[in-house]
Amino acid sequence: MPMERSYRLIDYYLPPGEGFVLESLVATTYQVDFEFFEEDLLAAALGVRSSVSRLKAFRSELERKLQKAEVSVLYDLGGCDRLARRLSPRIDVIPVAAGKLHSKISLLMWVREDRAGGAPPDRRMRLIVGSANLTRQGFRHNYECVVPVDYGGKIAPPRTLLTTAIGLVQQIGAGSQSPQLSRQLATFAAQAALLPVGAAAPDDPVALVAATEVVPAIRDSWAVMSNKAPETVTVVSPFWAEGSTAPEALFHLFQRLGSPANLEMVCCGERSADGKTWLPVFDSSLAVDLKNRLGGRLSLRAALPDAGLHHSSPTTNDIGDELEENEFATRLGAANRNGTEVQRSLHAKMILVDGTAGSVLYAGSSNCTRRGLGLGGPSNFEAGFVYRLTPRQRKLVSGLLTFAGPATEVRSDSVPSTVQPPSEEETFVPRFLSEVVASGTAVTVRFREAIPADLVLLMPIPARTGDAGYWLLYRANAHSQPPAEDFSVDLAVCQRCDEHLNPLMADPSGRQILPHVFVEVRWEGHSATFPVRFDDKTSLPLLLVGRKPTEGELIEYFLFGKEPEEWEEGSGLPGEGSEGPVIDAPIDTRRILAYFIRRFVQAIPGIETEIRRAGYSRVSLDGALRGPTSPLELAERAYASLTRAPASDEPAKTPTAVGFQLTEILAALVRCQSLATDPELHECFQPVLESCRAMLDTLVSKQAELQAEGFRLYQQRILGGDM
Repeated sequence: MPMERSYRLIDYYLPPGEGFVLESLVATTYQVDFEFFEEDLLAAALGVRSSVSRLKAFRSELERKLQKAEVSVLYDLGGCDRLARRLSPRIDVIPVAAGKLHSKISLLMWVREDRAGGAPPDRRMRLIVGSANLTRQGFRHNYECVVPVDYGGKIAPPRTLLTTAIGLVQQIGAGSQSPQLSRQLATFAAQAALLPVGAAAPDDPVALVAATEVVPAIRDSWAVMSNKAPETVTVVSPFWAEGSTAPEALFHLFQRLGSPANLEMVCCGERSADGKTWLPVFDSSLAVDLKNRLGGRLSLRAALPDAGLHHSSPTTNDIGDELEENEFATRLGAANRNGTEVQRSLHAKMILVDGTAGSVLYAGSSNCTRRGLGLGGPSNFEAGFVYRLTPRQRKLVSGLLTFAGPATEVRSDSVPSTVQPPSEEETFVPRFLSEVVASGTAVTVRFREAIPADLVLLMPIPARTGDAGYWLLYRANAHSQPPAEDFSVDLAVCQRCDEHLNPLMADPSGRQILPHVFVEVRWEGHSATFPVRFDDKTSLPLLLVGRKPTEGELIEYFLFGKEPEEWEEGSGLPGEGSEGPVIDAPIDTRRILAYFIRRFVQAIPGIETEIRRAGYSRVSLDGALRGPTSPLELAERAYASLTRAPASDEPAKTPTAVGFQLTEILAALVRCQSLATDPELHECFQPVLESCRAMLDTLVSKQAELQAEGFRLYQQRILGGDM
């Protein structure tokens, strides 16, 4: 555990060393700012070099990197009601409605990209647990406490920490049918099983605990160190138990922690009326009632807004979208009248138990509430680490608490100066929705409970610019029967409408139909967005509002590494934008079949190089074999070229030319498969080989000229026993 007072949280998501690339990321969070997640966190984790200010280049590079990794984010459905319009469809965004998801767990796996042929894959894993949501506010502004634990290589912390985290994420995602999430968690579990059992070093946590396990784990760890009552317990929490029974709940909590002689409660801070001090945000009557129940000393400490910061550097108003954090930002922003004062909000959650024998520390996601610590009734999904600290380590931890202001003792005969906590506003989210899944042009909607009588489901139509309207997936009315647990809609025939549900004409351009990354849900006067999951990501174009590359562009990609222009306006139809022949213009050899086939042959080594370069993991190899710029895509384009007019950069084809292309692509795939010694990677080739063989067999059966002896001998020479 690095016990620095200040550390860039985003650095924990960087690779562990040179040559490692991200293979898998699974994260749980209460709230998520998807623009920050993609443009900052994922860009850093994936090593995206293009600046986000160059949006086209950035999106293209990000999507190509995501082809080689699997990323899933589980968030609380009540924690994010609006999704970013540019969210990548290659990310599985999984809302959780069964219980409050409040844990902040990240599981990362890297694999060495440049491993030698035949060598086993070299993987590293990192477990990150703490208080920070995946938001700009959490990663850049708040006081947070986050702990990374690395696995792999020569590092061997306790394996149980990792397996416990995997189990917690499995519980959280139990209601999801995401194949990618299941595959990721199975891979993490399999990789964890290969690790040594490990032993806790002095700096390692001794346990990873859920909400109901926090207090028992702290108590058990303290019992290992001492049989005496602790001298001081310090609780850091931005939120506390509320209601008429809150004093009793907190009293029983501190009794279970050993009835310490001194109790310190570190709360959020707010500026006093005279502007000279910072007051704790805590219910003053609750503080007095609790004091009367306790036998020891009780103190409140307000979190200072500027610990460790320099006031001379103004900051921009860059705030995440967490409900808790919006409240903090509003509260502090109102006091920041001069516009130059840098202020931080308390969002860390810690419990520190101190005595002469040492200290026990909890750091995680649990607020000091009934649901956060399992003090009675339903509990949240929470996660945190428990440490047993020596006196030397305790001094290091003191640096983490520099944001806590001076202690104000609570007395039985006087009401302390505090700020009353604001009441929590009710949020309306579509908990009746289970998931929305897109496959091709089909969209399947699944429900978890009875739907509202006035439900409307809309999917925005992706467009490069402006508003193209919506697909009307579902509209309840008096004459319709409520859908069963799920229903499907084909976007190719789905009614289009504007935001007021007025019908729109179908798009006559013939552009490819692509589902959006979210649907808009309207019910009972409320409106929210809900994510769409894409299970077959390899069938997607590189960009959601882009187009699939032409056959000529694919050849250029494998020949020169030239990226297809995914953002080009127009449909890519033949002759589009053509102004006719120009006098004395050079001959366009792209439309001459002999030249076209020669360029295709010259691109074959590029195909094999691309596949070999991606052969460090299953995810990467699958993307290279079946993605938008892959040999399978090239084979499908070549096969279809006989039944459509040629594009502006392609010649008219003959059956022999297409048969030659399919045979050469198939031969290249067979050669690459023979070099894959890893059984999992070897298996990745099978569906692609079967598809290419099926296209070639169908073509030969339909075209008489390919049934001649000469073509059969050519195939036998090139493919041998793989015909």
